[in-house]
Amino acid sequence: MSADQDIIASFQHILGYTDEEFERWKAVPRNIRLAESLPEIAKHRMVVEVVNSNGCVMGHKPGDKFYFAGNGALLCSEGPSHICAGALAPLMAHAWKIVDKVGVGQDPVENTFNRVGCIDVGLDNGGWGKIVMEIRVEKSE
Repeated sequence: MSADQDIIASFQHILGYTDEEFERWKAVPRNIRLAESLPEIAKHRMVVEVVNSNGCVMGHKPGDKFYFAGNGALLCSEGPSHICAGALAPLMAHAWKIVDKVGVGQDPVENTFNRVGCIDVGLDNGGWGKIVMEIRVEKSE
């Protein structure tokens, strides 16, 4: 069995799928492509830095950083002790976009808007506060 086949075979156990469910999973070409790309995806991480903050109830301020593994998992031990769910929500689309782009050998931030705001609309629009975050991708060798 090749390394790629080993990776694919491990997914049945990781996902807890029955044989029937695993066959359905394998029938989707994207699943196979992404699974085979995991060694490359694992070399990346998404770094999110707060660049602007006004009235953030969680106290996020410019310079705060949040870190995500290449697979989209929040690296809780590397960032602040608490992160507002309203800040995390808009980041998930970016995390998956990075996985998709790396999986097909593209630069994960090229031609991408790399700033996003939390979901609070801010004081001027009837909310409490607002933070703006900048996203970049780091690669380890």
